[in-house]
Amino acid sequence: MRIMITGENGYIGNKIERYLHGSHQDIDIQRISARNFTENSYSFEGVESIIHTAALVHQKESNYTEQDYFDVNCSLTIELAQKAKGAGVRHFVFFSTMAVYSNTTKIMESTPVNPTSLYGKSKLAAEKQLMELADEQFIVSIIRPPMVYGPGCPGNYALLSKLVKKTPVFPLVANERSMIFIDNLTEFVRQLIKNQDEGIFHPQDREYIRTSDMVNEIASVHGRRIIMSKLSGRLLVKLFGRMSIVSKVFGDLTYAKELSKYRDNSYQLVGLKEAIKMSEVTIED
Repeated sequence: MRIMITGENGYIGNKIERYLHGSHQDIDIQRISARNFTENSYSFEGVESIIHTAALVHQKESNYTEQDYFDVNCSLTIELAQKAKGAGVRHFVFFSTMAVYSNTTKIMESTPVNPTSLYGKSKLAAEKQLMELADEQFIVSIIRPPMVYGPGCPGNYALLSKLVKKTPVFPLVANERSMIFIDNLTEFVRQLIKNQDEGIFHPQDREYIRTSDMVNEIASVHGRRIIMSKLSGRLLVKLFGRMSIVSKVFGDLTYAKELSKYRDNSYQLVGLKEAIKMSEVTIED
């Protein structure tokens, strides 16, 4: 089996490559830079699946224009897919985002797609054009993961881990969030490319995650005890609940569980306690 993964330095792409190499001895993985593939003579010969993880992400949105986002996340994606289809590649896996949905706290099958960010808008535009390319010879799989966490991951989890090691008190907020541990996501991708299933997928961990539970698990790994404060939690939500960073950490945002069902759900290998232990091993104090 020959697989091509875009995004030479991306976290998810790196983890998928390592995981697939570990689970298959007869797999050949080629990493390419999606931004440079038009200037390079990459060969699609023998490639069965392309896993397209490369993207211009939302964390840097203020530094780029709308055209930048659509050039990278949409136009480049479609150009790659067209070349792959023309070369006889059977399966195209596109990493999209939860941000394609409208502002809501619980995403169900009936929830409309209505992105507000340039990141979400450009990803949704790519989704629509990819589905137009799909046919019996060219299978398109679209993955809309929630927040991804795991060993060495960038973003909010790393910041939360650093905070837990310093603070004695943490706001107690009874929120629920859909998240996915990187090993659960990579196992999902492994099964998806094995089965070559088409459609739109919303993988997530078995259970919704409460930020305070995650904080307690991180503290436990490092032998610390955190005081959970209901008062500070209420004040935080009341005074700063509409701030983007507060909403991301303490707000509710979930996929309905039925959206994430995939075959027998065996991709959900790791629970929260084990996931946090595995994540914290690679983070320096």
